[in-house]
Amino acid sequence: MKSSRNLSPLLTPSPALPRLGTRLPPLLLVPWISLMGVLGLWLLAPRTVVTGLMYLPLLLSTVIFGIPHGALDHLVPLRMGWNWSRKPGLLPLFIGAYALLAALALGLWWLAPTLTFWGFLLMSLLHWGQGDLHYLETGQGRRRSGPWSAPLTLLARGSLPILVPLLAFPDWYGRLASGVRVAFGLNSLTGPLLSGAWISGLTLALGAVLLAYALDTLLSSRRPGLELAESALLLVFFVLVPAPLAIGTYFTLWHAWRHLGRLLSLQPGGHGAAVNGAAVNGAAGNDAAAGSSWLPTLRLAVDLLPITLVALGLLAGLYIWAAPHVQNVETFAALYLALIAALTVPHALLVAWMDV
Repeated sequence: MKSSRNLSPLLTPSPALPRLGTRLPPLLLVPWISLMGVLGLWLLAPRTVVTGLMYLPLLLSTVIFGIPHGALDHLVPLRMGWNWSRKPGLLPLFIGAYALLAALALGLWWLAPTLTFWGFLLMSLLHWGQGDLHYLETGQGRRRSGPWSAPLTLLARGSLPILVPLLAFPDWYGRLASGVRVAFGLNSLTGPLLSGAWISGLTLALGAVLLAYALDTLLSSRRPGLELAESALLLVFFVLVPAPLAIGTYFTLWHAWRHLGRLLSLQPGGHGAAVNGAAVNGAAGNDAAAGSSWLPTLRLAVDLLPITLVALGLLAGLYIWAAPHVQNVETFAALYLALIAALTVPHALLVAWMDV
């Protein structure tokens, strides 16, 4: 039995939501301002300066929003009110299974690095798409005009930060895949990551998905102009800004920021009204984030600290082990992404469970 905070299942119509407020919440403004700022920096600042900052947002995510946004996962079942989490022994079993799944996912980088790389991209596409779908439905009151609406939105919004930079900067993705292999003491990749035929086919498929999503937005969104403008910003951002800088910024200040807002609504005393499982007008304690009360935010920061420190310890241990193979910042970033990929497997499954 799950709490009433859950959204309706993915393939069913979304619940009715009350009228949206007019105030633009931090969960909208911070991601927008961040992406527009980085886009402006890339277009206007000297390239030598920006190139030197290419991996900065990703590296900052180790302590700012990135790693911390999954650091409450061990408490989510209790905060969601799932009955099984209160039964003796089941919550420790859940935590143990979570850790084991992450360890197995990390081990796959040795056993099947190429397959693991593509699996990581697919998992990230679905997970990030689900995060945006949740925000759009709870923060902007997006409806589901039919059974295809939610899956289409998830696929389109997940493709923007994953598939668009893959097609726009395939060489960067190739360097990432090769960097992970080098960090794990394996042979680096040779040749292009994708053939020209694959790039053409994926581009056509992506165009079809985005067109269908835009049409569905006109039917389903309560603020179609706002949602389409947000999607356009994402498309332009990932087409123009090189993948490491763009993905690092998105992960830290878009996806993680909005998920932390969702966790804020689960805090004891957190803000955000629950309506059929959706906290509306920001879905994530926008009132708290706007400053009406700092106590839930402070509690969340304290709750996130222990597991964040554990994850940083894992990263440090992984780096010490891989140090002979870590040649530069790019290789270290690839090693860090391998750890993020491993932690994302159980995290993405848990978040999906929250919305089932």
